[in-house]
Amino acid sequence: MLCPASCLPLLRELAQWRCLLGWHRHSGVTAGAGPTSEVSGGVGGTTRPICRADPQQGSKYASAGCLLSLHHSEKPEHEEVCEFRPYTCPCPGASCKWQGSLEAVMPHLMHAHKSITTLQGEDIVFLATDINLPGAVDWVMMQSCFGHHFMLVLEKQEKYEGHQQFFAVVLLIGTRKQAENFAYRLELNGNRRRLTWEATPRSIHDGVAAAIMNSDCLVFDTSIAHLFADNGNLGINVTISMC
Repeated sequence: MLCPASCLPLLRELAQWRCLLGWHRHSGVTAGAGPTSEVSGGVGGTTRPICRADPQQGSKYASAGCLLSLHHSEKPEHEEVCEFRPYTCPCPGASCKWQGSLEAVMPHLMHAHKSITTLQGEDIVFLATDINLPGAVDWVMMQSCFGHHFMLVLEKQEKYEGHQQFFAVVLLIGTRKQAENFAYRLELNGNRRRLTWEATPRSIHDGVAAAIMNSDCLVFDTSIAHLFADNGNLGINVTISMC
């Protein structure tokens, strides 16, 4: 049975819809790379392009709320920074392997890291004791204000033999978007000396290591620390404010 000439417009329209929906016949596809190929056998013996969509996959954090569909080559990079990935323990160092939701971070800290002190108020003093201890050392304190918790971290690293550096940073126990609503100031005060750093706190999703790697923190060496220390103890004034 032959199709009358009046069917040709409908056949052309059907071919277009098959292309838009990603349907194609495997037979007759011209070999070649790229998102489109050609198939012969169209009306009048012409060759026409077909659409071939790249495979899209959901994020592995889709069950947690991530709605993005990504090409498989884009997934690893996205999943490293996805806001819906589990939160890890924000304490410096790699000894604690805990993971969980944002709401579970503070209960975890209170249960598993009871030695961390929490101070109330937007303006406090973070006292790091015995800063002359050898090797890599971390000092951690929590600050609670404006209905949020902030983690204050002072980390000492030995960059190379005989040269030590201190890194001080504030992290919000919250998302990156929430962190944008705050600012913090770190201040060292000594005899007619003052060293100040002001910045936006980082989310604990970013972590201390990322802040140090990007120099997004207060950085000073041992000689500067000794200018402001008192009997081996270093007091850092910490002020949190809302933007």
